[in-house]
Amino acid sequence: MFYPESPSNLKAMINNFMANAEKRPVDGEPVALIVPHAGYVYSGQVAASAYKQIEGMHFDTVVLVGVSHRAAIRGASVYKSGSYETPLGAVEVDSDLAEELMAQDEIFSFQPGAHAIEHSLEVQVPFLQQVLSDFKIVPILMGHWSESVCSVASDALAKTIIRRKTQDTRHEILKSQVSSLESSNILLIASTDMSHYHSYDTACKMDNIAISSIERMDTASLMDDLNSGRCELCGAAPVITILMTAKKLGADRIEILQYANSGDVTGDKSGGVVGYFAAAVYRI
Repeated sequence: MFYPESPSNLKAMINNFMANAEKRPVDGEPVALIVPHAGYVYSGQVAASAYKQIEGMHFDTVVLVGVSHRAAIRGASVYKSGSYETPLGAVEVDSDLAEELMAQDEIFSFQPGAHAIEHSLEVQVPFLQQVLSDFKIVPILMGHWSESVCSVASDALAKTIIRRKTQDTRHEILKSQVSSLESSNILLIASTDMSHYHSYDTACKMDNIAISSIERMDTASLMDDLNSGRCELCGAAPVITILMTAKKLGADRIEILQYANSGDVTGDKSGGVVGYFAAAVYRI
């Protein structure tokens, strides 16, 4: 429903998006991406602008955080084992990291029904399969946002990642007897679309309000604007959680890479549109 079933057609579509995306020169380490999750014909080019920034890099694990559109979620649901399969093959779940995360705080649990037909994470996997190699994923779904849930989830996620990096670094130092090595690389991804079914001008105004707060990494302002209805993010919980987590991991810069809405893509700006944007979060 969201991308071609044929592996060759899917690869060709993604490669075309990537060829039209710009790689931004940034003197920093990518910590997180924020990407849309609509059908590829609508938001694929915007998503590619984020994935272009990590093309050819190596990450041991990608933590995917998205919103559950159909199932009610208590806290956050972690898909703890197995794999996600797309026409391009299967990507294994990092079950060790998933279990560590669930052990860190009870806000994380495995709620299998939530993952069965959810697209917000699945549509990210083919892009990752095209731009990365030899990586695992930890899929996490969240429901309606609250400051307390996002704060607790970000604390647990940051502590789990820091612990994994520390353990991996110590293991490698003992193994190779060298004094300076890179630790395990973990990338965070928040999946969200923006305003839904407003007029073109209203959508642009609302989405710019959200982007302004996100660009400043100002989660308090973003939550105020979401509460007041001045902006909309269907994946508000993933975005807030990932921004909070990234800051705890030392991130201090965001590049807004692209914004568009469905009116820009289809050329029909007369009815309600859906907004999409992409961003990369860096530790300088």
